[in-house]
Amino acid sequence: MKQEYNRGLFHKWVPGLGQLGLIILFESIMLLINPINPGNIGQMSSSTGIITEYYLWGNYAIIIGLSLVLPFVLRVKMRFHSKELLVTALVAMALLNVVVATTSIGEVIVVACLLFGIAKMLGMLEMLLPIQGILSPDGNRNRFYAVFYPISIGASQLSVFFTSKFALDIGWQAVTFYGSATLLLAALIAIIFVHNQRFARKMPFYRIDWFGLLCFGTALMGTAYVFAFGKQQDWFNSASIIWACVIIIVSIFILIIRQLNTRHPFLSFKLYGIREVRVGILLLIGQGMFMGVSSVMSIYTAAILGYNWMTNAEINLMTLPGIVMSGFVAYYWTKQGLHLKMYIFSGFAAYFLYAVMLYFMMVPELDISRLYLPQVLNGYGMCALFISVWIYTFYKVPQNTMLPSVAPIMIFRSFVMLGFFTALFGWLQYKLQWQSIGDLAIYFDPLNMNNNLNIGSLRDIQMSAILASNKTLLGYVIIAGLGILSMILFYQFGQEKYKLVRFEARRAKKQNELAGQVRDIAGSI
Repeated sequence: MKQEYNRGLFHKWVPGLGQLGLIILFESIMLLINPINPGNIGQMSSSTGIITEYYLWGNYAIIIGLSLVLPFVLRVKMRFHSKELLVTALVAMALLNVVVATTSIGEVIVVACLLFGIAKMLGMLEMLLPIQGILSPDGNRNRFYAVFYPISIGASQLSVFFTSKFALDIGWQAVTFYGSATLLLAALIAIIFVHNQRFARKMPFYRIDWFGLLCFGTALMGTAYVFAFGKQQDWFNSASIIWACVIIIVSIFILIIRQLNTRHPFLSFKLYGIREVRVGILLLIGQGMFMGVSSVMSIYTAAILGYNWMTNAEINLMTLPGIVMSGFVAYYWTKQGLHLKMYIFSGFAAYFLYAVMLYFMMVPELDISRLYLPQVLNGYGMCALFISVWIYTFYKVPQNTMLPSVAPIMIFRSFVMLGFFTALFGWLQYKLQWQSIGDLAIYFDPLNMNNNLNIGSLRDIQMSAILASNKTLLGYVIIAGLGILSMILFYQFGQEKYKLVRFEARRAKKQNELAGQVRDIAGSI
């Protein structure tokens, strides 16, 4: 009996508009529902008694899970039926959501979040292929990124806001249970409307490098542990952090040897021989630095202004206008086929202005409306760089190696750089704060504290130290941002160098030739 394949997702009797609505429904559910909301980790920790570092580690584990499955996700898709994959992914996400909400063991939270990320990627892939066909029928990846990234980034911001709002009203565990119920309802809808055919010819699993994948995951989870627990464990003064670093180094070493000697590696090191990829990695480092500025913003709003997680979520919601704006600009840019150089520059310029505005806003009292414009710039810079740097990095990457290439770059952008700069800025802020307190030590004299009315309390001195350390840190970021903007201005990004000069030279050459001909004719006469 001949096997029938179906590259669609739903039964043939489902109308076109119904298929579009179901795709939007499934994708929205999977984008909006997560077991850990970064905005209310403090509330989750206080209600369960688990330290916040485990929830932070679990949040990193979700990103790692999304990346681990990418190198062989198409092989998984061709191994199983569409209905099997989508229903299994939705049910697994619902169960793991409940596990995170009910357990009192930190390690269980981390493992559940890792598996949640794997299930989420498998489910989202079933939606991404039809969405790519809808958003970019001609297969233009640049136009697809220009539309999909603003949607996904905006959905994550909305998820943080609504999760924080509902957690304040009914509790975060109730929000998690409602999310699991929604996922189970989506699984029931998938059972009814999604076909039970294969996407293409069945492919076996024997070419997957499971040992290399284990080394890759071990290195990433060890890195996540260092980023999450580094401050709590006092960094390299802790034996746990040192052992984690040893495991990371050994895992990376074994992974490199394995990938260079196996017949079917799941990571392509030839990728880094492409100039655009190397430049893209440098740009991602700069983007990670500016994304880490959000940790300085959180310290300021929580420690100085005294905002709770709900107010911080409202401030973060103001990134949406910038995200939408960058999406419109990216769509026009890719539609007109314009060069990416100035679009990349606009993203870093928005981030640079965001840091400059925060620098001058480091004051003890500030109206919340003053933070709206910096957040708009933050949203524009984040989304613009997500789109432009991604397009430029993979411009010359062959299509057949795209998925194995995406995994390391994605994890480098969304996890390694963000986690590194968040941890680095937290450590620097703490050191600079103590330095500022030492500079203000003269005001600790009890006689001065009691007799001089112009000298504030110890709390005021601590607030002054936090503001001074934040301004120092932002100053370093601004200086580094100037270097990044200068590099982008002088680097050509594949454009023809001295294009205008060459045009002027050609025109002058033609004018000289014409003048010579005129002189020859005049001489002959």
